[in-house]
Amino acid sequence: MLKPFFIKGEGGYFSLSKRKSPYVFRLEPVECHSYAYNNYGNSGDSVKVVKWFSDYWLFIEIRFHYPKGLFTTLSVFQGEETDSLKNQLFRAEWDDYGEGKMSHPQPHWHFLSNKSIENTISSFAEGISGNMEETFEEVLHKEKSKTIDLSNFHFAMNGDWNNTSVYIHKIDNEKSLAQWFGGLLGYLKTELEFIDRKRGL
Repeated sequence: MLKPFFIKGEGGYFSLSKRKSPYVFRLEPVECHSYAYNNYGNSGDSVKVVKWFSDYWLFIEIRFHYPKGLFTTLSVFQGEETDSLKNQLFRAEWDDYGEGKMSHPQPHWHFLSNKSIENTISSFAEGISGNMEETFEEVLHKEKSKTIDLSNFHFAMNGDWNNTSVYIHKIDNEKSLAQWFGGLLGYLKTELEFIDRKRGL
């Protein structure tokens, strides 16, 4: 279902493969791959990412919950193949834990691009020595306290407020999940190509 959205001559072949258990599947590159740090809330880990197009990389995981339920996540990263800390632009997720008691919108977005700027400034602060470092860190902390970190905010992807006020959608069948992935990748590719034109690429 993902193959039409990968560009011939760019990136590598891929498959969804089991990881650590028979209930977890990840997008696994067969040839061209790189690594990125996948931030998913209060923690994260280093993951293999697949070259998509331009300097964009994909990470996808599908996790089945026993006895029922499903968690899906798709992250888009931007950076060079040699960058171990690629910029994680956003994460799209669709959770369905089966019990119907979810408080967050499903599916939803997490926007993370502000984290790369924050990490760059923090790295810069570490390179400054002595009293200047303490002063810089104080200013940085003060400025950070003025803003809200929205990386844990669940931005609704399919809020039907104007018709039904429904913003939590269950994953009813394989077809709807496949259509969601296909539509999501097609939409993201169109918008990222627009961004690339703005970047002069």
